[in-house]
Amino acid sequence: MGNFNLDVTLKKALDEFQSKNPMEMAWKSGTEFQEGQFSMGFLGTPVEVTYPEGILREQNGGKELGLIERILVLHYLTFAGGSPILNQKISYKELPGGSIYIEPFTNRCIRPLIALFGDDLTSFQTTAEKCGGMQESYGDSSYCFYPLPNIPVTFVLWAADEEFPANGNIIFDASAGDYLPTEDYAFLCGMLVGKLKQSKNH
Repeated sequence: MGNFNLDVTLKKALDEFQSKNPMEMAWKSGTEFQEGQFSMGFLGTPVEVTYPEGILREQNGGKELGLIERILVLHYLTFAGGSPILNQKISYKELPGGSIYIEPFTNRCIRPLIALFGDDLTSFQTTAEKCGGMQESYGDSSYCFYPLPNIPVTFVLWAADEEFPANGNIIFDASAGDYLPTEDYAFLCGMLVGKLKQSKNH
């Protein structure tokens, strides 16, 4: 998505969205479809997507969301394959073609996560729980979020010690490749880090 004109990417996403059966998309993506719109959670906010226009807004006629958010949600609805969550964790590199995008992913998502919370795991715990995260048992502190219905994403942090600086990682369920193009995970996780940052500062 980063290398293309967003308007072109949106048009392609809309064409794809409009060519698919909404009931099938709802089933495969774990969303609800009724009265001409999809309902789901997106980064902790209830949103709706109109069909066939593909307008994304906060639920109950709330404000319209931005272009990248809209593209991400349309990609999710059209790309979702309906795989069950496998409860096996994989790294970004293990997603299809992930090794190609690992640098942008690290710069956009992992480094900002470490910068935010690497030296303050207590703040990570408080903020993660405030944003709906569920505690996991990886690293020194880890939380799982659902930025989209069938996409669990786990943020993992290790505190600094005498030998090593603080470190972090973001891991996915092994089914992740069936729900979004790999490149989109860099945008999605970047937005999730942004949400935590905003929540931390409030």
